Amino acid sequence: MPPSFKDRVVVVTGATSGIGRATALRFAAAGARVVAAGRDQRRLAALAPDVDCALTLDVTSAEGLAIFTAAVLDRYGGVDVLVNNAGVGLFKSWDNTDEAALRRVMEVNLFGAVAVARAFLPSLIARKGVLVQIASVAGKRGYPKHTAYCAAKHGLVGWSEALRHDLRGTGCDVVVVCPPAVRTPFFENAGYLTFDEDHPGFVPMTADIAAAGILDATAARSRTAVLSPRARALYALSVVAPGALEAIQRWKGRG
Repeated sequence: MPPSFKDRVVVVTGATSGIGRATALRFAAAGARVVAAGRDQRRLAALAPDVDCALTLDVTSAEGLAIFTAAVLDRYGGVDVLVNNAGVGLFKSWDNTDEAALRRVMEVNLFGAVAVARAFLPSLIARKGVLVQIASVAGKRGYPKHTAYCAAKHGLVGWSEALRHDLRGTGCDVVVVCPPAVRTPFFENAGYLTFDEDHPGFVPMTADIAAAGILDATAARSRTAVLSPRARALYALSVVAPGALEAIQRWKGRG
């Protein structure tokens, strides 16, 4: 039986497509009062009938975040769950990643996520809520041509794990979710047009299955949730035998 979030106030950033949209719909189906946030107003309008509220948010805009936070807290009085999902991808080798591109990925995936978390943490603490950080398996180990993305997601994982110590005793939990590759427009939007060609035989997870895992991890207040057995196995191998994993990757010609 799926978990119930009846009448819980849940904010989901990056909710206009992919994992964010699927997660917003899953929480709404579980009875939550979902605030869906994103930059694409057309997609927000399409999502609005299926959630409690849909609001524009660019996580890199301090002014926009202040307006968004005030609107949410004024309307609902507080937040029980924040799903920090907004993110961008960049899949290029280090020498094809200039400083501006690196900063853009860090601004959205790390500093934007941290800013949103900081904005809602007082409310989450007051309501003994849950901060859900959507990281990635790329936040746990390195991948070829992922220097910027891995840096940002590793940073998010590190910040979140340290934050968990700071919040000890408050009743507010931090859940770090690490999805594997998910079948969404994410890779196409990031310019990685050869993902399927580079990963023959690999079937990405669907956004809805990822969203179901996010709900389960939130309900259980899990410390870390790596959302596929394959990803969990590869991560474990990267910890206990990184040389063996790298040898397998070289043999297969991919990461």
